[in-house]
This record gives sequence, structure tokens and C-alpha cells, in this order.
Amino acid sequence: MATKTKGRIAPQIDEEFLTETFAEQLASGQVSDASSSNTILPQLVSPRGQPARINRCVWKSITLADPNAQGLQLQDAHIEDSDLANISLNGSLLERVEILTTRLTGAICVEAQLKSVLFRECKLDFALLRMARLQQCVFERCNLTDADFYGADLSGTIFRDCDLSRADLSQSKLFRADIRGCRLDGVRGTPITTDGLLISPDQAALLITLFGIRVEW
Repeated sequence: MATKTKGRIAPQIDEEFLTETFAEQLASGQVSDASSSNTILPQLVSPRGQPARINRCVWKSITLADPNAQGLQLQDAHIEDSDLANISLNGSLLERVEILTTRLTGAICVEAQLKSVLFRECKLDFALLRMARLQQCVFERCNLTDADFYGADLSGTIFRDCDLSRADLSQSKLFRADIRGCRLDGVRGTPITTDGLLISPDQAALLITLFGIRVEW
């Protein structure tokens, strides 16, 4: 598992206790201490259509039978080398989750809550995170081109060597966020706050123009 990064809490998973009963448990709408690999996961909702609750799980090289996972509660999870393109996580809660080298193109996370989530080398182009709330989250070397962060609370979020080209930051909160080393070509919109935002020197001229900052001598 990846190491803890600047306040982010890593997943609490003991892989020795994991079983391969993920699909069987999911039929009840609740899953704990299970793994799944090299397979297609069934719809991530309960048989009655209620949001699923998943705790202490590992997914490797999986795809989804159905992208609908609205309201999902996912805690202490590790996801790697998977294809979750177009997954719908509206109103979901992800807490202490690591997502590595996974495709999330077009993921829909409107009003989702992400706490201590790490995205590393993921493809998140065209992801929709409108009004999402991120706490202690880290994006490392991710493709976030054309991502939509309208109204998202990105306070304290770390974007490390990511591609944010053409991302929409309108009405977002970037309080003490860190975007140093990120590509920002064509970034759109004006955040509500940029207090304490960390940027690299080469980004200064672009962001001054983008955010309408006046420099006077």
C-alpha cells in the first residue's frame, strides 16, 4: 500500500483476512474484508436499489457491469489497474481510499465527499466533481484534462505533477491547495478563494491573468 502523505490517512486493511467473497456479499448490499480481481463487478447497489456499503476491500484489474454507484459508501479500500470509466458516484462517500493506475474517464462525482483519498497515475479526464467536497486528498501524476470542479471545495488538496488543462475551477475553493508542477493550459473559471494557494513561479503569470489579479508598482 502507498504511504501516508501530508495528513492523508491510508486505508486500514489487513490483506491476510480478505476473502474472495466480494460478489456474494454484495448481494446483501454490504461488503467487508473482501477482494476481487480480474473480473467484472456486478452493480454496486443493493438488490433493492439502495446504496452499497463497502469496507476494507481490495480491487485489482476489475471493470464494472453497470456504472451506477450513486450513494456508494466506500471506506478503507485499495483499487489498482482497473477500468471505472463513467462510474456514477453522485452523493457518495469515499474515505481512506487509494486508487492507482485506474481509468476514471468521465466519472461523475457530483456532491460526493472524498476524505483521505489518493489518486495516483489515474486517468480522470472529463471527470465531473461539481460541488464535491475533498478533504486531505492527493492527486499524483493524474490526467485531469477537461475536469469540472465547479463549486467544489478543494481546500488543502494536493495536485502533484497533474495535467489540469482546460479544467473548470469556477466557484471552487482552493484554500491552501497545492498545484505546483501542474499543467494549466486553458484552465477556466475563477475560484471563490485562493488564499494560501501554493503555485510554482512559472504558473504565476497565467494565474494572475486567469483570476483577474491586478499587479501595481
